[in-house]
Amino acid sequence: MDVLLIILIIIFTVLSSVIIWLNLPGTFVMLLFIFIWAWSTGFTVISATELSIIFVILLFLEFIEYGLSGLAAKYSGAEDRSAFLAIVGGLLGTIVLGSLFFVVGAILGLFLGSYLGAYWGENQAGKTSAEARKAALGALMGSITAKVLKTAVTVVIAVWMIGEVV
Repeated sequence: MDVLLIILIIIFTVLSSVIIWLNLPGTFVMLLFIFIWAWSTGFTVISATELSIIFVILLFLEFIEYGLSGLAAKYSGAEDRSAFLAIVGGLLGTIVLGSLFFVVGAILGLFLGSYLGAYWGENQAGKTSAEARKAALGALMGSITAKVLKTAVTVVIAVWMIGEVV
C-alpha cells in the first residue's frame, strides 16, 4: 500500500508541476490531493494544522507569482510604472494567449506579456532601448523564477509527504 501511495504522490507532483508551467494554479491540484489523503486517513497522517499551513504557503505562492515579475523588473532598474506594467502585461498575456492557444499560450503569454509590459513602460519613460531591454529581461526572469519557486515548493511538499509514508 505504501508503494502505491508513493507512486500517487509522484504522479500528482508531476501533474501539479506541469499545470504550474501551463500557468494554471497547479499548486492547488497538489493541495486537493493532500486534502483527500488527509481526510481519508482521518487527519492522522496529515493534521488539519499542517494542511492549513500548506494552504497558506500555496496561496502565498499564487499571489506572488505575478508580483515577482514586477519586483524583478524594479530590481533591474525599471520605473514603478514599468514594474506595474510588467505585472499587468503578464496577466493580459496569460488571458489573451491562453485563450487562443491553451497548452502553450498561457505560459508564453505570461512571459511575453511581462517582457513587453516592462519594455513598453521603460520606452514610454524615455529610457534607451538597452535600458528597456534590461528591465524587460528582469521582468521575464522574475516570471520564470516564480514558476521555478512554485515547482520547487511542490516537490518539497511531495518529499515531505513521502517521508510521512515511509
